[in-house]
Order: sequence, then C-alpha cells, then structure tokens
Amino acid sequence: MHVTPNLSTSTSKTWIPYHALAVMGVWLALVMLIAFWICSCGGGTPPPAANGSISLAWSLIDSSRRPATCAQVGARSVALRLRNRAGGDIVATAFPCEASPGTAQVAAGVYDVAIELHAPDGTTLATAPAQTSVGIVAGRVKTLTPVIFAVSTQGTMVLSIATPATTNCQSPSAGGAGITATTLTLEANAGGCAAVTFVRARGTTQVGTYTVDCSSPQIARCIEKDETLTTSLAAGTYLVHARGKIGAIDCWQRDDTLVVPPPGKPLIHTLGLTHVNVPGC
Repeated sequence: MHVTPNLSTSTSKTWIPYHALAVMGVWLALVMLIAFWICSCGGGTPPPAANGSISLAWSLIDSSRRPATCAQVGARSVALRLRNRAGGDIVATAFPCEASPGTAQVAAGVYDVAIELHAPDGTTLATAPAQTSVGIVAGRVKTLTPVIFAVSTQGTMVLSIATPATTNCQSPSAGGAGITATTLTLEANAGGCAAVTFVRARGTTQVGTYTVDCSSPQIARCIEKDETLTTSLAAGTYLVHARGKIGAIDCWQRDDTLVVPPPGKPLIHTLGLTHVNVPGC
C-alpha cells in the first residue's frame, strides 16, 4: 500500500548559496588582518613592563660603633630612591626599620639607588653610599650590597628651674626666692650616675656649665628662671634631683622622673621647685 508523506511534519532547512559563503569568508579574513595590523603598529595599549625584585639588608651602629636598635635611634623606615638610568624616572619604596632584609618589586631596568634611614616624621637620620648601575631583571631578585647606618643614640635634655617667686635668685624683699646656690644630680633609671655636663645659657648666649657629680654635687651659683641647661645623653629614663640653697641649707627642691626620647626631638622640661619649711629657710 502506498503511503503519502505528511509534509507538515518535515524539517525545513535554509540553504546559503556557495558564493555568499565565500564573500563572508573574505570579509572575516579582512577584519582579522586589519586587527593584526593595528596591534602590530602600536595602536593598542602596550603590556606593562615585567617586574623584577630588589632586596636590601641593613644594620645600625652608634657613634662608638656598637650595634644599635631602631628604637634607640628613633628610626622608623629605610627608604630607597631608585632613578632609572634610561628615562630618569624615580621609583620610591621603603621598608620598616626592624624588617631587615626588605624586598620590593621594581620594573626591570638599570637604576641608581639612594638609601636613607628615616625618623617617623620623614627626617633623614643617616645615609648610606649610593649604589649605581643596579640591573633588575624580570622575574629575578637583585640583592644590593648590605649597608650599615652610623647613627647617634644620644638624645637631648633641656632643663630650666623655676620657683613661684618672681625670680629665683633675688632676695625675698625684692620678690625673689632668695636662692644663693643650686645643685643638680642625674641618675639613670637602670642605675648609676649620669655624669653629664649641662651648658648654661640665656637665649643663645652661654653663661657657664654645670657638671653632674652625684657623690659630691657641684655647688653652682643660683640658676635663674630665664636660663636653660642643655646636655646630650642616651635616650632613656632618668631621675633628676634639683636643690636650691639659701646659704648652706636646701630650702627649695624638686625630684622628677624624666624620659629622654631618641634623637630628633629634645626633652624640654621645667623643674618647679617647692619651698621646704625648715629653720633657716
């Protein structure tokens, strides 16, 4: 028996002529060629320069060439300033002072490297010799020559002495405290006398010195309110004893605990003497 196909259920197909396919192929090839030409001629964004790395180790010594710590000298960071010898561009990087050695990524190239030790506020505490013509290769670590920073561990103490009276040294009848002589002793918190010499000055004019001797304190003429006493000493904690004498009696006194910071910021402190109610004062 002859069966007639159901044409309504057959799948219909759209045929593209051969010559149309050929034209589309030509256009696609042309578009690809133009894109390749644009990339080859620099019309696109160039890829970023490949990075290498630079590494530096450092240490600190004091003025006596003894090892020093970052805390002792008040240092926060080691700063590197790299100048590209090809274009003169500057690359800056920094490492925490305690983190030796430090490593940072830098674009491949040849650099001159300046190296500095910085305080928290950016002040330069010390420098190391520059290292020149340092070649950095992509994917590799360039280790710089280790450096040693020579840094002072000495802080600065600036003291003044005051009483509630108008002046320290004039007589009570003239509104003064009547002090005729002054003694100072200075002890380190770790123990022992800090035998430093203070420079006595009014403004920028030096008017004398005072050398601390804890076992036999120097008896100096009265130190007036407008004088400063300045010395350098290792950062740390100290106990200062100030005495104002009237004749041979300690009639005014002050005992203060003072903390001298690392180099860079002086300790400025006023010793406010109090009166002692004893016979002769």
